Amino acid sequence: MQIGQPQFLPLLALATLPILIHLLARRRRQVVPFAMTRFLQEANLQAQGRRWLRELLLLALRTGAVLFALLSLLRLYAVVPLPLPPAPTAIALVVDNSLSLHARQGTQTWWQRALRWCQGFIATTPADIALIAADRSAQPLCNFTGDKQRLRQALASLRLTFRALDLTPALQTADALLTTQPAAVKRLVVITDTQSEPFRSLRLPSLRHPLTVVDVRSNPDAGNARLEAQLRLPLDPKVDGQLWVQLRNVSRRTLTGRLIVRFGNRKVAEQTVRLGDGKEARFAFPVSWLALTSADRQGLVRGEVLWQSPDDVLPTDNRIAFLFRSPDRLRVAVVLRQGANFAVAALRALNLTPLNGWRWDADALLVSAPTDVTFARQLLAWVRKGHNAIVVADAPNSPLWATLGVTVRLNATPMRRVRWTDETTPLLQGLGSVLQIVATRPITVQGNDSRLRILATLDDGSPLLLELPVGFGRFLLLTAPLNERESNLVHSPAFVPLLYRLVTYAAYDGGQIVPQETEQPPTATLLRSTLPPRSESDFLFPSRTRLRDVLRQHQGDLLTADRPPQDALALTPLRDLSPLCLALAIFCLLLEGILTALWWRRR
Repeated sequence: MQIGQPQFLPLLALATLPILIHLLARRRRQVVPFAMTRFLQEANLQAQGRRWLRELLLLALRTGAVLFALLSLLRLYAVVPLPLPPAPTAIALVVDNSLSLHARQGTQTWWQRALRWCQGFIATTPADIALIAADRSAQPLCNFTGDKQRLRQALASLRLTFRALDLTPALQTADALLTTQPAAVKRLVVITDTQSEPFRSLRLPSLRHPLTVVDVRSNPDAGNARLEAQLRLPLDPKVDGQLWVQLRNVSRRTLTGRLIVRFGNRKVAEQTVRLGDGKEARFAFPVSWLALTSADRQGLVRGEVLWQSPDDVLPTDNRIAFLFRSPDRLRVAVVLRQGANFAVAALRALNLTPLNGWRWDADALLVSAPTDVTFARQLLAWVRKGHNAIVVADAPNSPLWATLGVTVRLNATPMRRVRWTDETTPLLQGLGSVLQIVATRPITVQGNDSRLRILATLDDGSPLLLELPVGFGRFLLLTAPLNERESNLVHSPAFVPLLYRLVTYAAYDGGQIVPQETEQPPTATLLRSTLPPRSESDFLFPSRTRLRDVLRQHQGDLLTADRPPQDALALTPLRDLSPLCLALAIFCLLLEGILTALWWRRR
């Protein structure tokens, strides 16, 4: 039994008032002997006994009326087999909206099963419910209310996200909210796939209220493999690319399936894979030049790596897509003060498309250092967004240098030959011997930015080519002027291969596409691919037996989403005794009034 209003307990002393009034109202009679009444003594004793019983019965009814009225104020709750209203109930419902609920078993995803169970729970539970989302644990999505429509609207606003990796803050928030409620029955209900903390590690936080965990998995032995891939695009014409694929089994069951690689409408590779528990496999697939140039009308090539297995339930980490412009359809904006004709002729010879003017929709920019402040700012903003620009440092007074934190100074010395080339970078790999015949007028470039990297130098130590990352993009600084008087670069055999390397390196953002983790399902934009966080792919669930044992230690219980929502409150079938107590108080008053009227009429 529970007491809903314990502050009224001292009022129970008022139940003794009828007894005190009865005792104080009794009058002590003085006995006077009278000889003529001694024959009536026996009859008088019998009448006195009946009167005493009547007074005791009336006293009991009056005391019971006061007592039951006071008990109705206390709001007593107990488990009784009577058709009484249920005890006031407050439930904090925590919803796990992590990305792992994209998993599909049968015709429904785990997220659809969770929503259906929550909707049924809201519709059938006579309680005040607060809705707390795992990714927004600081405050409830919907505070305690009995408004079913409001709760359903709050539930419909939830979306799966990677920010729900740990349910501990949400559980603690729900537990604190329940403490402020005056309800007799308080329960914390969380619906989850048990993939997130604290259920994965079975280290539950200390909670003051009973916890019911609803597992949305229809099969506890769900399998999942995580797919990761990187694509290296060629920096030379008519050269094959390379695709690295890693497949890791992050579940407790053996998985068998197929690994498929497609580019455009071509199936590049297909591999049958069998992965044991916790095992991984690595593959390297060559991507032919023909596959890399199988572009659509816009000149874009779409590629994908796909893992197909009937035992894999999470589709969001089974596909990685790539999108890039075909190497023979690259567009280069050319804005050069000197040597523009050489650059345009070389680009056309390489089947690339030169564009005139400042074209911000181009795949790469080949420009002289701008002397106009407006163009310098626009160029800097374009690069910071994730683009790459090739800048010929032929203007020492360009405002671009001040914004980049570098100084450019012309040297009054004869032309110098290339002495050193960093062939560890893909940009210059294999070009060291060709570049040694290049001679140019030295230009000194200095900067305080530690990210400024020298890729090639002349024999006097002056740089020929530098790389400077800015924001999400980079500048490639070429110090050799594209004219015949100050450099022999445009007439050397190194000009065309170096120009192609610079363009493809800038257009393909270094020549490698590495997917980045994000909260959204895998997508592919130009040179950008995404995949879910690794934490959401981990399907090494705790066993239900161990989880149930841990919950019992915390006064909790484990259910599955196949059970009806009413089972979440099956352990607390308390009834409100206040209506019963009030009815008994009224009954005692009525009975006392009827008996008093009858006995007074007989006098």
